[in-house]
Amino acid sequence: MNEELRRRFAAECRYAANKMQSSPDPARKLFYFSALFGEAQRLLNLEWDRDIVLIFIVTQQAYNQINVQLPLLGSVLPIKLETVFEKLTQNASNLASYLEKNEKKTRQEELCQILGRFAEITYVTQGNGSYLYEKGIIKL
Repeated sequence: MNEELRRRFAAECRYAANKMQSSPDPARKLFYFSALFGEAQRLLNLEWDRDIVLIFIVTQQAYNQINVQLPLLGSVLPIKLETVFEKLTQNASNLASYLEKNEKKTRQEELCQILGRFAEITYVTQGNGSYLYEKGIIKL
């Protein structure tokens, strides 16, 4: 991705992560989280990049799954709403930090760790993932 687009994406992710951090409302946090895949999709119209499409797909899926499960978190599912959004916010900030780095070399391992974390956070909002979290198998 070219430098200008990287800076743009980093700034948008940082803004969203900061707004998630300052918002007490889970639905509002999720709203700001949607900026990650929204900006990724806009960037893909300007320049095709496999990393960006990967970020788009993972964050959009995380949003969709968490949005559907939102009413069940902390009530039917044992994972607490606050825990999910604390970890989601922290990882959104990690993505912003990753994008803010001005390194030309590929950092696939770091990106894989961040996206894998989004997948874990998303998975614990589902029945089996929440069960594994409750058993201590998945640690957030």
